[in-house]
Amino acid sequence: MKKSIKILAGSALLASSALALSAAIPVQAQNTQGGTICLNVTEIRSSQAVDNRTIVYRMKDGKVWRNTLATPCPDLVSQAAGSYSQELHTDYLCANTQTITVTTGMVCRLGAFTRVN
Repeated sequence: MKKSIKILAGSALLASSALALSAAIPVQAQNTQGGTICLNVTEIRSSQAVDNRTIVYRMKDGKVWRNTLATPCPDLVSQAAGSYSQELHTDYLCANTQTITVTTGMVCRLGAFTRVN
């Protein structure tokens, strides 16, 4: 199942398949094997790049998660770029395993997720 997230000027536009919208109560964040934190993409309300190493994800239930990218991503907050996209193949956005692509073409890897509130 292929998922795509487009982030434009800090707002998340989520495209997902009908399977992701099942009647079951969604899990918004979960620990998978090895303690990796994953966010359910159908529950992300918005996201915002706050600097060249930090993206904040706001969930529909009010929880806020911060991702500290594995390395600085200079184009992430430049005026020329300002947006990024993520292509996912599952319903989850997982720490340390997935990448984002800035509109300039720069590819940056997600790092650890930390719950902010």
